[in-house]
Order: sequence, then structure tokens, then C-alpha cells
Amino acid sequence: MLDLRRSMKLAIGFGLTGAVLMPVLYEIYANISAGIALVLVLIWVLFAGVKFSSLTFKEAVIGITCTIAYSGILGFVCYFLIHPAVMKLLVKNSVYFQLGIRSQLLFVAYCFFIFLGMYLVWLIRFCGRKTLEKFRSNSEKAGEYIDNAFNDEDN
Repeated sequence: MLDLRRSMKLAIGFGLTGAVLMPVLYEIYANISAGIALVLVLIWVLFAGVKFSSLTFKEAVIGITCTIAYSGILGFVCYFLIHPAVMKLLVKNSVYFQLGIRSQLLFVAYCFFIFLGMYLVWLIRFCGRKTLEKFRSNSEKAGEYIDNAFNDEDN
């Protein structure tokens, strides 16, 4: 039960952070560089995925799912707070580019699929940890077999 609490703490923390980051990254996507914005989303997702990878399957799935939901829903709300300020700043200093609905949905789709990468990061770290444990176990067993092979007491 303690890990479920940790999972929810991580989900709330990453969800609220993602909710603020997603509108900012959208503005970067629309006005500066799509590639930079998507790389920043990927970095954030990798960091969150690594943090969730220390949890068990159930806690990680719940935490990652909640993080995606919090980031998406609260990110939409934060967009209405952040967008006017960014637009005002850019119009005052430069040119503001407004993306069409298709491009906006494309950004949301990219983010969603990158967010699903949190599950993949968890799976890779989980499989890696299990593989290392198996190698350690096998090497310990091999050491015991070698020690027992030269033991003359059994003969």
C-alpha cells in the first residue's frame, strides 16, 4: 500500500508539472520549433518513466495513467491561462503564429503517443532489472556448483 501512495504522489507531481509544461511546449511547437518541443516532451516523459519504473506493475500503470490524464485534462485548462499571456508577449515582441485545428490535433496526438512511452520505459527497466536478477542468481548457483564439484565429502 505504501507504493500506491508513492505512485499517486508521483502522478500528482508529474501530472501538475505536465499540465503546465504542455501549453508552454505547445507554444514552442507553434512558434519556435516543432522538433525542439517534441524533444522536450520526450525528455519529460523519459524522466517520468524512469521515476515510475521503480514501482511494481500495478502501481506504475495506475500512476502513469493518472499522470497522462492529469496532464491532458489540466493541460487543457492551463492552456486557457497561459495562451493569452504568451500571445500578448509574442505579438508585442515578434510575430505570433496560430496553428490550425489539424496541426493542434497533430501536436496532441504526438504528445499522447510520446506519453505512452512512459509505459515502455517502465517495461524496459522492469525487464532489465529482472534479467540482472536472473544473471546474479545463475552466477551464484554456478559458484555453488563449482564449489560442490570439488568437494570430496560427498564421494
